[in-house]
Amino acid sequence: MDKRLDNPLLEFRLITKMELMKVLSWSEASIDRRLREDPDFPQPLRLGRGSIRWRYDEVVRFIKQLPRAYDYGVCE
Repeated sequence: MDKRLDNPLLEFRLITKMELMKVLSWSEASIDRRLREDPDFPQPLRLGRGSIRWRYDEVVRFIKQLPRAYDYGVCE
């Protein structure tokens, strides 16, 4: 298990869309597409009008469940 997630404070850490973009190395359009099309993609929390965040622990879990490149024959 990721030792950083052993820290109880990280379990409740919330990240912005910009931080999410950095963590995933994805564009805003890619994140928006995943939100529409992928039911397994972490859903944002609405904190207030115009304020949304993602739970960091859910994002880490999502990353860990992504298939490896060799699963698709990319790294042969």
